[in-house]
Amino acid sequence: MHIIDDPCLSPRVKALLTRARRGPAMSADQVRGSARAEASDGGEVPLPDGAVEAMVRFQERYGGLWYPLIGSNGMEHGLDGEVTVHPSIDGWSFSGILDGDQTWTVEVLLDERTAMTLADRPRIINRSIMQRLESHAQLAQVRGWPHMTLGISTESGQEPTVCGADLPALDVVATGPADKWWSNGQAAVHAGLHKWWGGEDVWIVRCFARQAEDLAATVESVRHAMTGSAWVNEDWCALCTHFRHPEQPCLPEAQIQHL
Repeated sequence: MHIIDDPCLSPRVKALLTRARRGPAMSADQVRGSARAEASDGGEVPLPDGAVEAMVRFQERYGGLWYPLIGSNGMEHGLDGEVTVHPSIDGWSFSGILDGDQTWTVEVLLDERTAMTLADRPRIINRSIMQRLESHAQLAQVRGWPHMTLGISTESGQEPTVCGADLPALDVVATGPADKWWSNGQAAVHAGLHKWWGGEDVWIVRCFARQAEDLAATVESVRHAMTGSAWVNEDWCALCTHFRHPEQPCLPEAQIQHL
C-alpha cells in the first residue's frame, strides 16, 4: 500500500502528508526489469540477495511521494528510472530520496535505513523511512512555535550526552541515529546531526515552546541535560532562514507583540 493511501499512519504523519502529492512511479515489473548492481569501480556485478525486492517494496510504498518541510523544494521519493544498487560501508544501497531542503541525495539501504554522504563521509541518518517521516512530522508540528537554535559539538561518531530528567519525554518513534526528539505537547527539543566530517561532529539543537514565556525554561533544561558536550555558537536559523545573534530566540510576530 502506498504511504498516502495508508489509513494507519500516526495523526502527525497524516497531517504532514496533507500537503503531499503523488507523482508517476515505476511499476514493480519495470523495477525488476531494470535492476542492476554496480561495484565501487563502476563495473556491473551480480545483484545481491534481496536487492530487487527491497527496491520494489520501496517503490510501491513511497514511489512518487513529494512533500514540503522547511523550504519549497520538498522531499522527493522514487527510483526515477535509476534502479541501481551500490556497495557502501553500511551495506548495499540505492538512491531513493532527494532531500529538497538540503538539495542532496539520501541513500536507502536494503533494510530501509537511510544514509547520506557529505565530504566523502557516509553516515546513517534514519533507522527507517517511517522514522524519518515521524521526525519530519514532529518538526512540522512545532516549527511555528517560538524557538531557539543552539549548537553542540561531540567527538566524531558520538551522539550528544544527555543526563538527568530535565527534558520532555523522549519521542522514540521520531528518534533515529541523526535525529533526537523530546516532546510533551508544550515543549520540544530536537538535536539533529549537522556536520560529521573533520575532527568532530556538530549537532544543531533546537528548543521549542508553545508559549514564548516558556522558552527560556526549555533552553535551561537543555543546558542542564546536555552538560557532557561542548556548546558552540550558532547564528543561523534554518527554520526562519535568517542570521541572528547566537542564542537569540525566534518568535512569531503575534507573540512578540504579546510580550
